Amino acid sequence: MSLQTPRILPSHLHAFHPSSASSNTVRILGTVTALHGSTGTLTCGNNGDVTLILKSDARLQVGKLVEVVGKVADLEGGQGYGLRVLGSTEWGDPADCDL
Repeated sequence: MSLQTPRILPSHLHAFHPSSASSNTVRILGTVTALHGSTGTLTCGNNGDVTLILKSDARLQVGKLVEVVGKVADLEGGQGYGLRVLGSTEWGDPADCDL
């Protein structure tokens, strides 16, 4: 049996928060636009940004298109929801994709 991991947009994070009835493991596709120590920012086109909570062995690169699998989590300081990264797949340069 495989786990279901729906692909979502940033505006849907609240529906997969641990307090909701839904599973909180999701997939999200976007471009890495910033990395700051243990956090990063994933920009999902015109659909907004998601704060990524990174593992110490994260191999993300700014400017790359990636699909991230993670669990929705509260951000420190009550700043909304983010995604605790469980894994990611690099899809390359966004300019090379017909999106």
